[in-house]
Amino acid sequence: MNPEIKQKLLERVRINPYVNYLGIELLTVEDGLIEDRMPLRDEQKQYSGVSHGGVLAALADTIAGYAAYTLTPPEKDVLTAELKVSFLRAAWGKVLTAKGYVIKPGRNVHFSECEIYCDDKLVCKASGTFCVVHPQV
Repeated sequence: MNPEIKQKLLERVRINPYVNYLGIELLTVEDGLIEDRMPLRDEQKQYSGVSHGGVLAALADTIAGYAAYTLTPPEKDVLTAELKVSFLRAAWGKVLTAKGYVIKPGRNVHFSECEIYCDDKLVCKASGTFCVVHPQV
């Protein structure tokens, strides 16, 4: 993997307030692949104790986007253009793990997917389209 891209991504994660709020910890950073873990806190759950769908969608968007970012030139950025999230079962556990991977990279658009697991069970699958853009100043 291009060391400049990896360093830029890791720095972006380090200073991102929302990612830090979620508690996302990257485990794997490779070309077209991101794996992470995220603690599931009480304030991220519904009244019944199940994870809120918005939390799963935010995690999927973040991890699929980071996977796209690994294949983006260092002078460019990525923005989510479209995200589809399928909730497959309730996430009742304490930790979510996610795997984001690029299905089709492109010069202007990347297509990525993300799978989210809770207690080793697939709870969410998402796909997204990410535009490759010049950074906003």
